[in-house]
Amino acid sequence: MLHAAALLLMIGSAITAAACCLVAGGVVPGAVPWQARQSAVVMALGMVALCAGDGDARVLLLVAVAGIASAMLGVVGTRGRAHADACFHRALGCVVMAVCALALLGARVGTPAPAAAGIGHAGHGALVPMSLAAAAGVVVLLGLMVVARVRPRVRHGAVPERAGRAGAAVLRRGALSGRILLEAEGIAMVISLIVMAAMVLVP
Repeated sequence: MLHAAALLLMIGSAITAAACCLVAGGVVPGAVPWQARQSAVVMALGMVALCAGDGDARVLLLVAVAGIASAMLGVVGTRGRAHADACFHRALGCVVMAVCALALLGARVGTPAPAAAGIGHAGHGALVPMSLAAAAGVVVLLGLMVVARVRPRVRHGAVPERAGRAGAAVLRRGALSGRILLEAEGIAMVISLIVMAAMVLVP
């Protein structure tokens, strides 16, 4: 029962994060480039695949490869941009997902019984270093996200000087909505990754 609830929480959080990212991209396009959107979508699809695959080695390998590829693609052309930090955070999330998938894959390969259960029930053959790396990745991601919110940052969606009052109000509402969506995305992404790392560490 607890295992099923954790799976639902992980999937629901990942899907919520991807949805918030996509909607925020429509509200504040400058703050959510395509690099960030693809990372969020790949992360959500990867977590759904992990649960649906029930520990299948091919699915785990595919999720790991997709996560690494998405992380590499997620930082392309973002250096020096205002949204570089956010893109890096999502890319790091994909790396954590890939590491979790590799840990589960190693556990499945190291388990002698062929009828090994799916995610969260990897048995004692789990690769402890990979599991610890996944947990460390979540901790680092949390730290980076906190630092990014504490330090001064460039405001996205600033109101142009020539905008009229009505236009300025619309732009401000759009910027506020986009920021709320991005904050919700960050919280949901962290929750999904924490649950995934916990299920890898505690089979």
